[in-house]
Amino acid sequence: MFFPDVQHVDAIRRALWSGGALGRAAVMVGAGMSRNAVCLRPDRKEMPTWWHLVIAMIDRLYPAGVGHDHRRTSLLSQANATSTALRLADEFAAAFGRSALDELILEQMPDSDFAPGPLHRLLIELPWVDVLTTNYDTLLERAAASTFGRRYSVVRTPAELPGCGRPRIVKLHGSFPSIRPFVLSEEDFRKYPDRAASFVNLARQTVLENVLCLIGFSGDDPNFLAWTGWVRDHLADHAPRIYLCGLLDLSNTQRAALQVRGVVPIDLTPVFPTDIHTDQGQRHRSALEWFLLSLRNGRPYDPMEWPNPPSARAVVADQLTPLAPSLPVPIAETPYPPTNSSETNSEKSPSEALLVVAKQWQHNRQIYPGWLIAPLSARQQLQRHGQNEWIGYFATHYATLSLLQQL
Repeated sequence: MFFPDVQHVDAIRRALWSGGALGRAAVMVGAGMSRNAVCLRPDRKEMPTWWHLVIAMIDRLYPAGVGHDHRRTSLLSQANATSTALRLADEFAAAFGRSALDELILEQMPDSDFAPGPLHRLLIELPWVDVLTTNYDTLLERAAASTFGRRYSVVRTPAELPGCGRPRIVKLHGSFPSIRPFVLSEEDFRKYPDRAASFVNLARQTVLENVLCLIGFSGDDPNFLAWTGWVRDHLADHAPRIYLCGLLDLSNTQRAALQVRGVVPIDLTPVFPTDIHTDQGQRHRSALEWFLLSLRNGRPYDPMEWPNPPSARAVVADQLTPLAPSLPVPIAETPYPPTNSSETNSEKSPSEALLVVAKQWQHNRQIYPGWLIAPLSARQQLQRHGQNEWIGYFATHYATLSLLQQL
């Protein structure tokens, strides 16, 4: 498999697992991630996108069959463009009132009808220093609430920033059901730097200090363009990398335009080509799962896990093997001696079996972390798969060993 952006995935992994509870990588999550939610109602299939919201605004502003056919056709052809959504939101607020726009968003994106999916949990379990999101739904914070071992602070308004420690989930554009206005219109974006100055500063600081990974996010959000432009203006070539990850299907000119902005694309199209993966929804989910597993596979070994060897990692690609731990790791011990029936078919003699397991014990003992009293989990592991299982086997076969080997 030819994947030209593999070195960029590795760069994110190294920043993510660069020591301590938190690494040096942050993530910005866009609307594409919400498509991986689990539907709780049989009459729905997946979370609506901005496209569905744009269609709903067009239907309300320019009803079919009442002289708006030309305008509707023109807008429908542009429904996927961010600029179209922003402009229509301004029109909708002007025609029906700002509250009506917020209510339409709530109606079209029924948060309570969906639950976080496995990919939400996979993303939130990674040691991001911050999780920024422009999504209004509560999928990320609900995934975080059920995640063992990581405790996120959820920041919905600038007033909640003081005292919130990292890692944080920061809702940049409002949050269901009532943190409003939901940032959507051109006027919202124009006022955003003054109305949410604390969030602007937080986002700038995050981009300044960390590698930033964009997931489910197109990179044409006006706030994002302003933040990254500010970083380019102030740090130029010294700015940390910003990576846009996904099935981007980029042309050479689109890739070059992103790179001029200081954004490095990680296009997963070569890994999941359209001619093999015909279901586009599943193709996007598989690509994101592959990417997140590749990041998770970079986790170095934690000495607190002794005497267990590093846990089995999901196989995602030959080029993306787990990062080498910075210290020796335990090896798997043979938990039980051969039985009489298995000895008959075994290629190893009893003395060879004893010497093999003794070598395993020796290696793992030499890298003992040095606890005066081993943690309960380690003691239980040793008791379940320890040397006691081998005492009777040794007593039966010790005569097959030399005196030095017996010692």
